Amino acid sequence: MLPDMYGTDVGVETIETDTNTGTMRLRLLVSADHISASGTLDEGLVATITDNHSTYLLIAHSLAHAPEQMPISVSVCLTVHVMARIVPGTTVEIVCSAPPLEAQMGQPQASAVFVDARDPRIVYARATHTKQFKDVMGFSGKL
Repeated sequence: MLPDMYGTDVGVETIETDTNTGTMRLRLLVSADHISASGTLDEGLVATITDNHSTYLLIAHSLAHAPEQMPISVSVCLTVHVMARIVPGTTVEIVCSAPPLEAQMGQPQASAVFVDARDPRIVYARATHTKQFKDVMGFSGKL
């Protein structure tokens, strides 16, 4: 049995994934463990959720729209901005999105916005994730 991938067991639930639009919606019920000393979502949590889920979104989006292109990539930049205080028991909706492949200029990119599930005008955090295609596993462009 393989060990769980780091950061996959943080309580995130996938609501929907749409490879046509390049979007993924997730839900997280915030616990005290998810909150930093400053009262915001923990930056490491935001980075981990963004990294793990936007990577899957980018792979699926790439395979759906450019199956001849290598979907394997490595992270080159991940930025996190926490923006508002949060309390345990808050339900957060996370919207990951990837622009159309032709707009990505050879570097897969995605963003994640962490909003209040009841009032999406409240933004708790934002993150951007840029990757570089790299044949790290001997992938030859064919599945």
